[in-house]
Amino acid sequence: MLPAHIEKALTGVEHCFNNVSAAIVSGEPVALTEASAMLKQAAVDCSGLVQNLPPIDRKNKDLKLRLQKIAIGMATQRESLIRRTALVGMALNAVVPATCDASYAKATGPYGSAGKQTGAFKYLVA
Repeated sequence: MLPAHIEKALTGVEHCFNNVSAAIVSGEPVALTEASAMLKQAAVDCSGLVQNLPPIDRKNKDLKLRLQKIAIGMATQRESLIRRTALVGMALNAVVPATCDASYAKATGPYGSAGKQTGAFKYLVA
């Protein structure tokens, strides 16, 4: 059995975690920002409580299982956010195509570009 304050902290983290999941699914950026900030604060608070637990309570199987479940869920949320970022980037490029190349502009004029380098020395000067 977990102490009441740890149980409350874990429940708070799980609640915030569920809010972040719902915000990811809805695609609402403001809700995602708010839910992420709340999750971060809840995780920091919970971490502080867990670090102050005696070693016997830290070895509690229920505590370890719940923390592992949260950690696995956060990894899944991270992957979902990466996918969402890529999808938004592709949609943005479809709506507003890039107006210039991502590479450097081609140089014009007599001094604009360096010669092609081969990696071999042409002259040896001492």
